[in-house]
Amino acid sequence: MSLPTIFEICEPRDDVVRGTIQESDFAADLKQVITGEAPEETKNSALFFANTHPTQGLKNLLLNVCRRLSGHGGEVSSIFRLHTQYGGGKTHALIALTHAANGMQGVGNVAEFLDPGLVPHHRVRIAAFDGENADPASGLRMGDGIRAFTPWGEIAYRLGGTAGYEAIRANDEKGIAPGADNLRSLFGGEPALILLDELAVYLRAVRNQPVADQLVRFLTNLFKAVEGTPNAAVVYTLAIGKGGKAEDAYGSEHQFIADRMAEAESVSARKATLLDPTTEDETSQVIRRRLFKSIDDARAAAIIAEYQSIWNANRDYLPPERTGEDRIERFRLGYPLHPELMATLTNKLSTLGNFQRVRGMLRLLARAVEHAWRTRPC
Repeated sequence: MSLPTIFEICEPRDDVVRGTIQESDFAADLKQVITGEAPEETKNSALFFANTHPTQGLKNLLLNVCRRLSGHGGEVSSIFRLHTQYGGGKTHALIALTHAANGMQGVGNVAEFLDPGLVPHHRVRIAAFDGENADPASGLRMGDGIRAFTPWGEIAYRLGGTAGYEAIRANDEKGIAPGADNLRSLFGGEPALILLDELAVYLRAVRNQPVADQLVRFLTNLFKAVEGTPNAAVVYTLAIGKGGKAEDAYGSEHQFIADRMAEAESVSARKATLLDPTTEDETSQVIRRRLFKSIDDARAAAIIAEYQSIWNANRDYLPPERTGEDRIERFRLGYPLHPELMATLTNKLSTLGNFQRVRGMLRLLARAVEHAWRTRPC
């Protein structure tokens, strides 16, 4: 009996098979989600989670932050650091948090990611600072005729609107970080979630300016404000590669922030909880979830068994790692992505300076799937 083909087992998502995926679909923009300007796949909570694989790191993040927002977090940390390589899902995780804090509207698979009982059903004040979109020279247009020049200016407006910004206008215009009590007052007694992304990009934009020296003071005061509020949390990202060293184009800024964050955390009663949204052994599952609408795993099992038979028959000619049960399990979880393909993408292409791990793999494999389904080579 002949084995089924990949075209019989797998059904790609419509935008993948049509080849209509845009670069913006892979480079998620946190600010656009907050302001409602993001593409539908990112802005729509149901579509976003349908395209998202529930990695263990993401589930842990949602669990702990939502427990914190409920005011019943107990010993749960108030500070979370998403600690991963460039393109490793940091911004995607922040967007997931935004949707979760907004009640995961319309999401049919909530239980895949979080206990439905922990999803906030009350108002949560959400503020996000995205260093890529900041404009420290001209100010970022916030609404109500307000322009924010600093991270604390943007956060104040997002948390408290015009009144919130006016409370710290002088700090924003003078580039002086507000104190912890003033930051805490922006929460208004309600649950509050503060997200900080691409701080290194912002730091490079303001280097050699006095405001750069205020960034650490702001973070220290923000940590104090959040720590003293039972239903508040702050989550920030930091692109750190293997060995604990920053390796991307903003490596020196990331390293500076990592060192300064350690100082800021030392002032707080608790250290930040470190989470990696996507570990290497989950990458194939993340990618296949985004590329394929459905996969018949039962029929795929026959193909994987045939591969196992071939590997076992040639065991004497293959290194041990090519014939182990772990390799079979990785193929099962990631089918139709062959373990050797994932190893090549992870260990070779990802060493390139401009190859952005999961994001880069998605971009490359989306094109490969579109080409395969268009040409049907087998």
